[in-house]
This record gives sequence, C-alpha cells and structure tokens, in this order.
Amino acid sequence: MRYKTKFRGQGLLTSTTILLFLGTVSHPALSHPGNLDQNGGHYHGNSYHCHLGNCEIPDTFSSQRRRRNGFANDRRDMEKFFNDDDWNYEIDLDQDCQSTRQEMLILTSRTPVKFTNPRNCVVRSGMWFDEYTGDEFEIASKIDIDHIIPRLYAHSYGGDRWSAQKKAQFSNDPMNLILTSRKELRKKNQKGLARYLPREKFVCEYIALWDSIAKRYDLEIDRRDRRVISKTQQSCRTNID
Repeated sequence: MRYKTKFRGQGLLTSTTILLFLGTVSHPALSHPGNLDQNGGHYHGNSYHCHLGNCEIPDTFSSQRRRRNGFANDRRDMEKFFNDDDWNYEIDLDQDCQSTRQEMLILTSRTPVKFTNPRNCVVRSGMWFDEYTGDEFEIASKIDIDHIIPRLYAHSYGGDRWSAQKKAQFSNDPMNLILTSRKELRKKNQKGLARYLPREKFVCEYIALWDSIAKRYDLEIDRRDRRVISKTQQSCRTNID
C-alpha cells in the first residue's frame, strides 16, 4: 500500500492520538445528537429515546439479543436505527481547523497540497492515489474518505452497542480510513466483502485490513463476508508461496 504506513505512523491522527483525545475531551460531536435517525429516535448513552410517532425501540441493549451474525433480515432492520451524527468523521480532533478528511488529504498527497484559504483549513489540490481503482487525482473535491469497514455495517453488526467515544474512534481511526474517488465510494456504499471488492492488486491487503479492523473492535462479521475472508486469505497465501 503506497501511503498507509506513513499515515498511520507519522500523521497527526494516529490511533493513539484519537484514543487519548476521545478519552479526555468532551467534544460536541460526542454529545447528545441533534438529528434523529430514520426510526424517529436516537441513542443516548446506554439507552434509546423515541421522539416521533410509530418509533420502535431497538433491542440494542437487551441481554437476550441474539447474535446478528448471518441474520440478513435482522441486519436490514437495524439500518433504520443508524444515525450519521453518532459516527461523525468530520471532527477536528487537534483543533487546528482541519477535519479528519483534510488531515488525510494533507498526509497522503504525493505532492505538497494547496489550500482554498489562508488558514490552510481546506485542501484544494495535490496528488492522490486511489488504491481501490489504481487511478490518480489532483483535485481534492474528486476524492473522498471511505471507511474500509463501513460505519453502517459496523452499526448493524454490533456497533450499535458501542459508546459514543468508541463510535467516534472507529469513524476516525486511520486504520479504517482510505481515500477513493467519489464514484467508487458510491459503488461500494455500505457493502460488505461479499458484495464489493476493489481491484485485484489491492484485494489481499483490503481483506487483511477488514479482518484486522474487525478483530480490533470485536466486531461481528456476516457469514458470507467471513467466507470471503477465509477463501481470499487462502488464495493470497498460495500466491505468495
């Protein structure tokens, strides 16, 4: 991977920085969410609050809840309880006016970046390599952040139980972030491994990242996606040998 090691090891937004920041600072993005989910409610601590009529209470905190792994219908039912505000990745963690997206653009550009304003808050141009497609981009507006394991996927497979801090950590974790074109981002959307894979040259690393991130966050994985991991890892080992 051409830039990932540099970003993880030398960038401002290392995993350690995120953990320390979220553990010591009460950030507005981690407080009571302002918007409601599609169900008409929102999570707040270890509870769920309904605000609109016909709002349903999820079984998120029920000790009797079945494991979701492999239950596609149950997963789809969980999507209506997803609130983008809970998984915000436009956070300015170090208070330098640059959000996670801007930090990514700066740290992964192959050339010095240019900004849209004198404060250097928003990147306008640089040179970025899209691992998913193999394409290169010079205009920042044509490339966006993708979460290797999508946030909605994480929410639907156990992440709904997480604290606000853990959701923010997952959403801003450099290990789970990668830059790709907006077109490819729309193509992938919230899909798991059984429904989306990047170009062949990046598949082995993509699968390895999925597996590592899922283990790091103790995240459940759909049975179909687990089979893709197992099959692909075996193929990748064979090719190396």
